[in-house]
Amino acid sequence: MTPREIDVSRIVEERSLNGFNYRLIAVSWLLTIFDGFDLSIAAFAAPYMRDDMGLEPNQLANILSSGLLGTFLGAILFASISDRIGRRPVLLGCSVAFALLTIAMGFAPSYEWLVVLRFFDGIAIGAVIPIAWALNSEYVPRRMRATVVTIIMVGYSIGISGAGPITVLLEPTVGWRGLFIVGGAGSLVAATILFFALPESIRWLTGQPGQQRRLIAVLGKLGHDTRDLSISDRFVLSDEPAEQTSKPHVRELFAGWLKFATPAIWLAYTASSIAVYYVNGWGPIILEELDFSRNTAALATAFGGIMGSVAGLAVMRFTDRYGPVMALFYPALLLPLLLVLGLVPLSHTAVLVLSMTVLAFVGGMTFCIISIIAPVYPTRIRATGSGWASSIGKLGGVLGPIFGGWMLASGLPIIRSFAALAIMPALVVIAVVGILLAKRHFAQKAPAPDAPAAEAAVAA
Repeated sequence: MTPREIDVSRIVEERSLNGFNYRLIAVSWLLTIFDGFDLSIAAFAAPYMRDDMGLEPNQLANILSSGLLGTFLGAILFASISDRIGRRPVLLGCSVAFALLTIAMGFAPSYEWLVVLRFFDGIAIGAVIPIAWALNSEYVPRRMRATVVTIIMVGYSIGISGAGPITVLLEPTVGWRGLFIVGGAGSLVAATILFFALPESIRWLTGQPGQQRRLIAVLGKLGHDTRDLSISDRFVLSDEPAEQTSKPHVRELFAGWLKFATPAIWLAYTASSIAVYYVNGWGPIILEELDFSRNTAALATAFGGIMGSVAGLAVMRFTDRYGPVMALFYPALLLPLLLVLGLVPLSHTAVLVLSMTVLAFVGGMTFCIISIIAPVYPTRIRATGSGWASSIGKLGGVLGPIFGGWMLASGLPIIRSFAALAIMPALVVIAVVGILLAKRHFAQKAPAPDAPAAEAAVAA
């Protein structure tokens, strides 16, 4: 008897979200909150570490940079591994690892230990976000992927933004070491919840031999009637390339349509990351330099960061409907706004209001870029593609602070830095327009044999 062919991608595309999806989004959101918190807590604890351990500025920089280097490597390494062995084991392992390593930071006896622990902590932290993008996008219809990915990233932003207030609240009581212990303990609780609640990717299971029973069980959780399904059925993904027996390779990120999409995504994500790290990292200092009080500067920066999450959510349904073109929305607004703020004489109040608006639009721009990454890649290399994009974007974490330091040391009025920052949304516009033009070009040609589904996916 010829086995039936069951199109899993069609089942996913034709359904609405149910409780299973909402639970997955919730646990992923919880994980990314602690991922963001554990990543950023070192920056807020740095002044207390300096005073307690007598650290020099360059030593603090080494501690923070070692963490960023770790996130760069972790996203590439473990995202690729998750394409081979599955999303669930990698996410669970990395979440436990960064929880324990963050706790260990609270017991570090010396500067050298802080650097080493922060590096390995960064590796585990860096792996979480791109794999969470991939896992959640593989459980929802294409029309909702951008929204779901953005909701998950809001959790990450909350974790980053919350690290500052929590430091102010807890440090006088628990000290800087206690901050790491509290953050790691919270992450460990989140990892325990994940162990019981986190499923394996339905699309990844479809592409693996011998996973029919698990796949049928997952389909049942999605609300699909599985009574007539059998392990002898052939489960397929009609919107992706046929199964390949070889292991995923990074060169597949440049096959067919992706040879245009991948470099453009890297450029857009790096430019938006530079803007994010600059306005969030140097924002309070810049506002203080512009004669705002320290409290006003801190609150304005925090408020702008929160509004960035709101801005991202505000356009996600449009991104799901209209595709990558919506990634032009915030950079198109941000470009003239930065030029006005940096070059036009404004009142004190106008500078504050426009600065918070810039923070919000920078956040919205980054969310838009993130939301179009995972849908571009087929399941086979989705986590690899997301991981590489995340890692390349980490260059913004390095270049953003360097850009700020250069502006402060240049002798130019600090307000001019906003005009210089306008380069970043301009690069994002160029990259997204390039994606759209290449997409149109490929749509007019026959699909390349090595990437027939990548072109369909990019329409997400």
